[in-house]
Amino acid sequence: MHTDITYSNLNIEEINDASAVLALCWKAAYKGLVNDEYLSSLESTHWVEFLEKSINDNTATCIVAKKDNKIVGITVFGKSITEKYPNDGEIISLYVTPESIGQGIGHVLFEKAEHFITKQGYNNCITCTFVENSKAIRFYKSHGYEIVSESEIVTMGKQDLPYVIMRKAL
Repeated sequence: MHTDITYSNLNIEEINDASAVLALCWKAAYKGLVNDEYLSSLESTHWVEFLEKSINDNTATCIVAKKDNKIVGITVFGKSITEKYPNDGEIISLYVTPESIGQGIGHVLFEKAEHFITKQGYNNCITCTFVENSKAIRFYKSHGYEIVSESEIVTMGKQDLPYVIMRKAL
């Protein structure tokens, strides 16, 4: 872990920046997996409403990683939003900017999310990722997650994308 990286809860003043980071990360992470038309339609403000609601309603927690006061990683987690596992905690999203990948930031964010989910009283945690996202699947498996459902589909624009649900006992 680099000492020049700080971790904190997302505050209201940072929501626009956090949403822009999520858009940037989505476009980088899913290039070649999600169609270009959908990715190019993602605006920097795409996640603002979700992040505001999460903070204001306390429905999810968001932790950001910052380097030089700039957000370079983000995780959103809380009570499961996946219908099959309503009583679990869920890591809803976890992204690190392309230039910051490989510095251990994702691992720290992941561990912080799991720790918080455990403190909230959940015995299990799930996360979802696209079937073709082998890098993410390897990452989650390295943290002890197993694939528990492989037949899920989400529609992004005009594209149906298969995804897996991964789960771990905490």
